[in-house]
Amino acid sequence: MAEISSTGDQMLTVLETVAGQGPVSASDVARMCDINRTVAHRLLVTLAQRAYVRRSDEGYIVGPAVFSLARQTGTDLRSVAKPVMQRLAAEIGETVVLHGLDNWEAVVVDQAVGQRHLVRVEHSPGSRHPLYKGASGWSILAFQGEKAITRILKKTDDPVAALARIETTKADGCSISHDELQMGVHGIAAPLLEKNGRCEASLGVLVPSTRAHLLLSVQKPLLEAAAEIMKGLN
Repeated sequence: MAEISSTGDQMLTVLETVAGQGPVSASDVARMCDINRTVAHRLLVTLAQRAYVRRSDEGYIVGPAVFSLARQTGTDLRSVAKPVMQRLAAEIGETVVLHGLDNWEAVVVDQAVGQRHLVRVEHSPGSRHPLYKGASGWSILAFQGEKAITRILKKTDDPVAALARIETTKADGCSISHDELQMGVHGIAAPLLEKNGRCEASLGVLVPSTRAHLLLSVQKPLLEAAAEIMKGLN
């Protein structure tokens, strides 16, 4: 049998542990992988620098680089979401957008542009904005850990009103925004909730202000589409 790199083997074991057991601390990883805590910390830092893991308030979880690899090898969020997004965009005639969570910002992962209207909204894949702006950001923020929410809300103009908005988002299962990121653009977004309650992405619908009155009418199909995507991932 050919020799293997013990460090490489340890790093892959750590990554698999984070993916299967996260959020986890360096101490958790050291215990689960039966390695020295200093070694566990060094491996986690290395993985974090390459975006294979990221550190949340609850501990280390998988990072965006893992999802980038998944897009090349098999089923992942984008590939599951794409046909659902296209079908929803065709049904409602408006642009449907998929956001992911990266470094406490909402990042555009993909979109399906509505073709029914001459005036429509489009996003640029890769563009990002704070979680406390826009329906897509709020729908992700509402389902983060308490420490993360507290820290992020300190950046808002009115933390009390922001917290109330988070509670409304949780109760409604979605968030609505008006002119928050771009004047004349309105949106509604639903969190893509994992079985463990974590939220790393959202699904949203964007409309120009002239059709803002239609947002509530797309809430039901939006929530159904979000549920379909998560079912496809589980």
